[in-house]
Amino acid sequence: MIHMNASILDGSFYFTISLIMLIVSFIGYFIYIFTANKLVSTASFIVVAAAFALQTFAFIIRWRYSYQIGIYIPPLIDLYDSLVFFAYVILFGFILLKLFYNFNSLGFIMTFISICALGFATFYPLSTSAIEPYIIPALKSYWLLYHIISLFLAYGAFAAAFGIGILFLLKYNQLNVIKQNKNKKTDDKKNNLNAVKKIALIIFYPFTLLYKQFILLSPSIDILDEAIYKVVVFGFLFLSIGIVIGAAWADNAWGGYWSWDPKETWSLITWITYAVFIHARLTKGWNEKKMAWIAVIGFIVVICTYLGVDLLIPGLHSYISPGAAPIL
Repeated sequence: MIHMNASILDGSFYFTISLIMLIVSFIGYFIYIFTANKLVSTASFIVVAAAFALQTFAFIIRWRYSYQIGIYIPPLIDLYDSLVFFAYVILFGFILLKLFYNFNSLGFIMTFISICALGFATFYPLSTSAIEPYIIPALKSYWLLYHIISLFLAYGAFAAAFGIGILFLLKYNQLNVIKQNKNKKTDDKKNNLNAVKKIALIIFYPFTLLYKQFILLSPSIDILDEAIYKVVVFGFLFLSIGIVIGAAWADNAWGGYWSWDPKETWSLITWITYAVFIHARLTKGWNEKKMAWIAVIGFIVVICTYLGVDLLIPGLHSYISPGAAPIL
């Protein structure tokens, strides 16, 4: 939880403000999907960019504060800081995708994921914004900065691939439905509807409309497929770099590259998942739908690696007690 008496000094206050801004942006993207109003989409993106800028400022304040209290490395070692940094790289990834691909509808998904990360950081009891005045000697290394930045750039990319994968699967499914039903007469469908189905259609009409608009505003499946592949390759590169740096750091700190810590094991599982994605794409010729599913499932594996292991399984990377400062 955030301690408000020090929240301005340590920068956490600005992360809370950015959370509110992202909620506003999420609502804006929700309205955009219903209305297809590009002005609303543009305004929502401006709010996202402003929230990203505010988070950048918050990181500067927080890192400066950590140096003032005698911690001469960026505060990225605990649950709160890792979550706000996760939200930060997700926004960074979305901004890049918006600039290169103009993915307006993706904002609905990406702002939601970022809100979840920031909300978890702000309200989860074990997530404290207070910067610990003491850290173990092994963490006093700039290996930490390179390791974490590499891994979270990868996590942000995989979050983006997850969002694009969702768009792809919805679009792909809708195109198949259209193909299957193109020879059926609409009047026959209406005559076959009983009273219960008609009531259900009325009740769920807003959700049906949201679904259809979401698909309508999404790019073509070819563009989505291309974006998934490029984003996964980017994430896989930085995941590999992060794992190699982590191994070198472990050898420097403890005299061994790999200890089969639960986080290390799940990091390997994550790496294998995305290695399968790239291998299947390049050599097996799997169709786009299978690749999209791997991108979606891969991000679930990422969340298990990042939070599931950290919160549930004791180890060097675990957040199992308040104020814990594990190695990420």
